[in-house]
Amino acid sequence: MANFDPFAAILLVTQFIVLLTFHEWGHAKSANMLGDPTARDQGRMTLNPGVHIDMIGTIILPLIASFFGGAFFGWAKPVPVNPYNLKNPRRDLMLIAAAGPFMNIVLTFVILGAVKLLIAFTSFDPSESELHFEINRQLIRMGFISIFLAAFNMLPLFPLDGFSVVRGLLPEHLARGFEKLMPYGMPILMCLIFLPSLLGIPNYIFGFLTDISYAVFNLIAEIVGLR
Repeated sequence: MANFDPFAAILLVTQFIVLLTFHEWGHAKSANMLGDPTARDQGRMTLNPGVHIDMIGTIILPLIASFFGGAFFGWAKPVPVNPYNLKNPRRDLMLIAAAGPFMNIVLTFVILGAVKLLIAFTSFDPSESELHFEINRQLIRMGFISIFLAAFNMLPLFPLDGFSVVRGLLPEHLARGFEKLMPYGMPILMCLIFLPSLLGIPNYIFGFLTDISYAVFNLIAEIVGLR
C-alpha cells in the first residue's frame, strides 16, 4: 500500500479506456465495411468511450489492479457481428477480428508520431521540463500499452481476436476442429493471467508478449524517428 496512488491508477485506466475504444471501433468499422451494419445500427461504430465501456471489465477490475497491484486485466463490450450479413463469413470474421489489434498498432504510430512532431516543431523538451517529461512518459507508456493490447488480443484463445484470426487462416476441416476448443478458451486464459502469481512463478506467456511488444514498439519508434 506504500505505492498507493489513486491519480496514477485513474490515469492508467483512462488510457486503457481510450485504447479499448479505438480497438472496438476498429471491429465495428471493419464489420460495416464488409457488409454487416449491426454495430453501426446499435450505435457502436463510434469513438464515444461510453458505448464501449463494460462496468466490470473496463472500470472495476482495471482500477482494482491499478490501485492494489496484481495482473492488469480488462475488456470492453464486445462488438456485435451478424455473420449472415457477410459475403464470406470465415474470411470476413477473421478480418473483423484483426481490425481491433490493427487499430492499436496504428494508434502507436499516431502517438509516437505526435511526440516526434512536438519535439521537432515546438518547444516541447522532456529533458528540460518536468511537465514535458511527464507528458512524454505518459504518451510513451500509452503507445506501449496499445502494442501490448494488440499482442495480447492475438493469442489464439476464445474470446480473444487471435482465435478468430487463426480459425480464418486454417483450412475449413481444421477450423471446425479448432472451434471445438472454444469452451476451454476462457478457463485457459484465466489460468495464464492469474495462476503464475498465485503459484509465485514467472508468467512466461506475459513475458513473451512483453518482449514481442517491446520489439514492435521500438521498430515503430525507429520508423517515426524517435530512435
